[in-house]
Parts: sequence; C-alpha cells; structure tokens
Amino acid sequence: MNPKMLFILSTIFMVFVAVDAGPLAYAACQVACASGAATIAGASALTATPAAVAAYAACQAGCAALLVAPTP
Repeated sequence: MNPKMLFILSTIFMVFVAVDAGPLAYAACQVACASGAATIAGASALTATPAAVAAYAACQAGCAALLVAPTP
C-alpha cells in the first residue's frame, strides 16, 4: 500500500475515533426539527406556517445544547 495513502487513512481513523456522539445527536435533532416543522406546515395547508416557524426556532435552540456538550 502506498505510504501516503496509509498515512491519510490512519489520520482519518484517528479523527473518527475521537468524535463523540454530540455532533451525531445534533444532526439527528436538526432532522427531527425540520421534519416536525414540515409536518405542521403541510398538515395545516400552510395556514399555520408562523406557528411552524416558531416551533422550528424553539427546536433549533434546543439542538444547540447537543452540539456544545458532546456526550461520551
């Protein structure tokens, strides 16, 4: 195997081992917020869009804590 490729792969593996669950939980929270807001807006034929936006903003604020405090 090429030494340069081996170095790159080992560096990538070391980085992935050091990652905690925080970024993954943050991404999952973002997806849940977006799908919830889309469900609210779609179910109400876009008449409750301001409520969906407010709920989305509150959900986004809750997701920020997952990124700041990663879990082991």
